[in-house]
Amino acid sequence: MQNSTQNQTKGQRNSYYNLLNAFLFSVLGLSSYFFLLFYTDILNKAGTQQVFSLPLCIAVLISFNIMCFSFLKLNSSVNAHYPYAYDGVFRVFLFFVFIAAILIGYNFLLYGITAYVAEVNNPFHLERFTWTKLSVICLVELVIMCLMMLNHSARFTIKLYRETEELKQYQSIAEFKALQYQLNPHFLFNSLNTLLSEIEYDPANAKLFTTRLAEVYRYILQTQEKRTVPVSEELEFLKAYIYLHQVRLGAGLNFQCDFPESGTLDFLQEKRIPPLALQLLVENALKHNTVNRKRPLLIRVVFAPDLSSLTVTNELRPKKNVKSFGGGLNNLSERYRLLADKKIRIEKTEKTFEVQIPLLDGYTE
Repeated sequence: MQNSTQNQTKGQRNSYYNLLNAFLFSVLGLSSYFFLLFYTDILNKAGTQQVFSLPLCIAVLISFNIMCFSFLKLNSSVNAHYPYAYDGVFRVFLFFVFIAAILIGYNFLLYGITAYVAEVNNPFHLERFTWTKLSVICLVELVIMCLMMLNHSARFTIKLYRETEELKQYQSIAEFKALQYQLNPHFLFNSLNTLLSEIEYDPANAKLFTTRLAEVYRYILQTQEKRTVPVSEELEFLKAYIYLHQVRLGAGLNFQCDFPESGTLDFLQEKRIPPLALQLLVENALKHNTVNRKRPLLIRVVFAPDLSSLTVTNELRPKKNVKSFGGGLNNLSERYRLLADKKIRIEKTEKTFEVQIPLLDGYTE
């Protein structure tokens, strides 16, 4: 619907632009024609009123408009298909010389036809004085046409620039969504594996797990078309997501969220992050670290005092024989780059692993 409206608007603008050009060409054509009549020797040779007839004036309007719109069409064709043709002053000069030659030929032919209509003997024989007047007419027409064609080229360039920017934007959105959708199959696969285990070993917990899984996956489906979400929504989802793992791991997993000492939590609604960003970081911690009830794994979410970022920290207990290609973190890094041209910070020590992600302002869904 939006694309259709935009196309209609563009169509109306093009129609107005063509009407304006037709008006300007008509004025220029008639002005040149009357200049040719009054400042050359046609009226002196004939003195008839036939040259002022309505059919002849209409013919002048139509022919001049056809010629000028052909110039614009040729200019558009050169711009679109042979942009290198304007690469250099010399080639531009040759293009305008070509236009000047057409204008000279047109005005010479118009003079001859007008003289013939006025019943002038030898209508295509021009005196030196007449050639001078025709040259002045052609020069004025050439200057005006050059200005209009430069304006036409500028409009064409702006159009190409806008289309290029739109394509870049669409490409960024497409890349962003492609990266975001990589999360969902992986998460669903892990959740179904957990659910199968719960059904086999603890049917009661399996029912609760299924309910929570439905809530979590509903959130995933709701955020597929969103580029950012409020931090508050992401935290609520993260609590439900961690609950699913705590059903399976019991006391082996601890979660802690440290809010800044600002006295208000309004920032949770105002600040935004990419959807499923926290889930990815928690999943990354669970994937690469050992978890057991004797030594619970602590995952913390810590907000920066200035609310510019948050950090997800976990204890470092590397699992053996776990191959990692950094796909999840690269995914998140690419999403931030496409979305806000910002970077995430990854820091690894002997005891901890932490990822700091920016909190975004002013971004919509």
